[in-house]
Amino acid sequence: MKNNLADDIFRTMVDKADTAVLYTESSEPNSLNAKEYLVKYANHKAQSFFSISDDTNENQSLEVIVKYDELLIMANKVLKTEEDENFNIIVKEADSILNYHVRIRLFNKGLLFALSLIKPKFITDKESKLPLGTPQSRNRELEISNLFGIRVLDSNDSIICYLKPIFNKKGDVEDFRIDYINNRMGEIAKDDSAFIEGQTILEYYPKNSENGVLEILADCYTSGENKEYTKEFIFDKECVWLTTKAVKMNDGLILFSKDVTKEKRYEAQLFIQNRLLSEAEHVANIGSFRWNLAEDQIKYSDNVYRLFGYDPNEFDNKYDRLLTFLHPNDFEKVKSSFKEARKNKSKSDLVFRVYTKFKELRYMNTIGECYQKEGNWYMVGVIRDVTKQIEAESVLQIKNSELKRTNADLEAFNRVASHDLQEPLRKIQMFVSRLDEEEEGRLNYRSQGYLSKIKYSSDRMRNLINNLLSYSKIDEVGEQPRRVDLNDVLNNVLEDLGERINDLGAKVESVSLPVVNGIQFQLEQLFANLIGNSLKYVNEGVQPNIKIIGSIVSGDKSAVEGLLPNINYVKLQFIDNGIGFEKKYQEKIFEIFQRLHGKTEFSGTGLGLSICKKIVQSHNGTITAKGEMNKGAEFIVYLPTLL
Repeated sequence: MKNNLADDIFRTMVDKADTAVLYTESSEPNSLNAKEYLVKYANHKAQSFFSISDDTNENQSLEVIVKYDELLIMANKVLKTEEDENFNIIVKEADSILNYHVRIRLFNKGLLFALSLIKPKFITDKESKLPLGTPQSRNRELEISNLFGIRVLDSNDSIICYLKPIFNKKGDVEDFRIDYINNRMGEIAKDDSAFIEGQTILEYYPKNSENGVLEILADCYTSGENKEYTKEFIFDKECVWLTTKAVKMNDGLILFSKDVTKEKRYEAQLFIQNRLLSEAEHVANIGSFRWNLAEDQIKYSDNVYRLFGYDPNEFDNKYDRLLTFLHPNDFEKVKSSFKEARKNKSKSDLVFRVYTKFKELRYMNTIGECYQKEGNWYMVGVIRDVTKQIEAESVLQIKNSELKRTNADLEAFNRVASHDLQEPLRKIQMFVSRLDEEEEGRLNYRSQGYLSKIKYSSDRMRNLINNLLSYSKIDEVGEQPRRVDLNDVLNNVLEDLGERINDLGAKVESVSLPVVNGIQFQLEQLFANLIGNSLKYVNEGVQPNIKIIGSIVSGDKSAVEGLLPNINYVKLQFIDNGIGFEKKYQEKIFEIFQRLHGKTEFSGTGLGLSICKKIVQSHNGTITAKGEMNKGAEFIVYLPTLL
């Protein structure tokens, strides 16, 4: 009887308890699926919470009555680990948000659930003009309590805190106490929110009095106006930027702070990039612009203003303002070009003249491209000062005109040399020849000598005219370079010089020579002049010996001036054992009309090596020489393997 009475008393206490109690068992032994567990007992609070009635509370599955997945998840965890679970859940009932503490444990053959409503910790307000305990005060406290629902606020990405003002004796705000702060602050500052709560903002971060935060918050509380600010803070030696919105609520302030450190870093990087771009524009003497074609305003970079002689933003950025700088004769051209670009969304590229702030006439080139973004058409481009370029082109045009006149004079000289000079020279040679024939044996020795000198001088003059014509016409060749086998070139030259080689008993040696791209007859003239020189300047009593060697060399590995790197060259060496020359004449020997010996010692006009140099240069090559007196000379020719 006593046991039955005790059971009834205990059951009555449990049924009427403020804690929701629910007991469930599985129909299958050792089942780990909480959804299959059936309700065996639910007190009145549990029936209300899970919306079940007395007559149907037993044998209903958790899958049917539980509306919160978190309960089922944690119940499965208890079944698996056999350890109790304690946690909170947020429940919305009517217009309220309630916070429940839940405990789930294994009991007997099933699961026992206990759900207790967490009573809000109301924020007291000693400075409030509303008496504590009144309905109005309680409503205010409930409003704040609901706002600071732990799970709701902690899940927010922003730092949310509630501050209460602290007044000095004069009634001015001198600090704020941190009554609540969510866990987000702990993630950023590496401090637990429980450690932060209760401190004042100056106790927790003394620099709030220096960075203007305290002043802003005091003004927000006093004026009741919302305030926004962005400040830098140092937490654990790390820089953090927070953008904060302060809102007055009842007798305190609610702060919503967002971590914008990444944005600030991007902003700093963008500032550096823009600064570098601005400096680059300044160095390159260019500027940039962005123009919304639907509007008249154009966004200029700082250097655009400088190009026109102004400081950045000194003149307004309207389209019509740009037109005021134009030279009158270029006004319509520029206006028409921009009008066409706006209409057809086409590329703009034009040169025009402007007058700067200091009335200087400058040439500007603008290039703009159109693109579409979010339904709007824009033109972006550059403006650059091309005054020096225009002036240089003008000078170049003048030089080209002068060069054309010089070429015309040279052509006139060629005509004179080829006809007007050679015609009287032919007559002189003809009459000298007749006089020599007719007066043979009748002239005295002295007169015969004069006549011989006239013949020699006229022959030398003819050779000089022919060489001058050859020298002047090297660059006028209309023939295109083609593949030339240098072995064929050498054979042709040796055939032409065969009689002379035999007379001197000269020995000419060569290895297999490479192939180049060039003009064959000019290369034959080059070989003929160089081999002819070796046959001319010989040591008396010494058999002439000429060696011709060909090889491939790289321009970047050669110390020869004028060779381009990363290009292969054919290296031709013409080596003889003749009279040679002194080292000081290595460069001088290629100058036009330059002779190292007297006219009576060796015949020649002083143009042979000059012609060789010009032929090599016309083939984009280089020629050098070295020699030693009475030991011979060496001429080295470098020709690109591919022109």
